[in-house]
Amino acid sequence: MRDTVKLLLRLQELELIREEARIFHRHDQQDKMAQLDDTLRKQREQVEEQWLRRFDGLRRSGIAVVHEFGGICQNCRMSISLGMLNRMRKGEAEWICPNCGRFLLLSDEG
Repeated sequence: MRDTVKLLLRLQELELIREEARIFHRHDQQDKMAQLDDTLRKQREQVEEQWLRRFDGLRRSGIAVVHEFGGICQNCRMSISLGMLNRMRKGEAEWICPNCGRFLLLSDEG
């Protein structure tokens, strides 16, 4: 799950860059926008369909991947139990906040 969440975080970053470029640069940098779209397409191909659907749904309402720090989801600011965090780290649970449903990048995963 670690690799999937890292891929989704990169995808989210690229989407935010694309949106910012679309707003600020509009037609000035069509070549760079085409390159960015190609990179996004390749990134999306690396993610399993089930995670991509969830990611897209979350992105429609904002951020899909958030950090966990000190047992706290940095989106909803709710505490995640130590047991749940340990199960996530062991691969026994999905890296998803049990409170807000966002993908979690665990603090020791950088």
